[in-house]
Amino acid sequence: MDQDPVVQGILKAISLKRLRPGMKLGEIELASAFGTNRTHIRQVLSHLGSRDLVTLIPNRGAFVSQCSAEEARAIFDTRKILERAAISAALDRFTPEMGKNLSRLVALEKSHSHDDRWDGLDLSASFHVEIARLSGNPVLVKFMEELALRTSLVIAQYEQPGAEDHCPDAHPDIAERILARDKAGAIAIMERHLTEMQARLRLDGGDESEADIAAIFQELGIIPRTKAGARRGA
Repeated sequence: MDQDPVVQGILKAISLKRLRPGMKLGEIELASAFGTNRTHIRQVLSHLGSRDLVTLIPNRGAFVSQCSAEEARAIFDTRKILERAAISAALDRFTPEMGKNLSRLVALEKSHSHDDRWDGLDLSASFHVEIARLSGNPVLVKFMEELALRTSLVIAQYEQPGAEDHCPDAHPDIAERILARDKAGAIAIMERHLTEMQARLRLDGGDESEADIAAIFQELGIIPRTKAGARRGA
């Protein structure tokens, strides 16, 4: 279900802060936007609900999940614990061959065009998940994948307008310490990196206005402009 185009479209729109926390995800609007049926949309929303990315409220519908400021802090606290554990476990079994994919991801981030925010977010998450993979612990990998998505949701809700993403600047330093098998140094830089990410957030939230869901997916290139325009009578 994770590779379902509707699931991917909703996750992309959340990560790019176009579908904001608290926004209603209407079954009819989504089915129309993606050219599918409401049964499929219900399956998608149920799947996202099982991952705490969508909140399903009986007789009211589905909404992009919101979290309190306390929960947002807890997510970052948990990230720090798991990232520390991932680096420690990875370096306990690390070989130069294992670091090739980490180096590749850093190179991709350096060459990435900052105009494509979605790909940038995907590369950033992949870097952190790769460190978890190096630990050899599949459960840790799964937790890291879920936390990366939850972090995107927190950022969508709380990041201040115009805040810059400095992940591509921090990741090379973390990778360098890992490749040098400097466990203490890698952990210290990772914790500073996460602290700086959290510092960009405005944990008092904010109100959101209504939005045209079909237009959001159209502007992101998730659905063709011609389809979205036709559905709105353009």
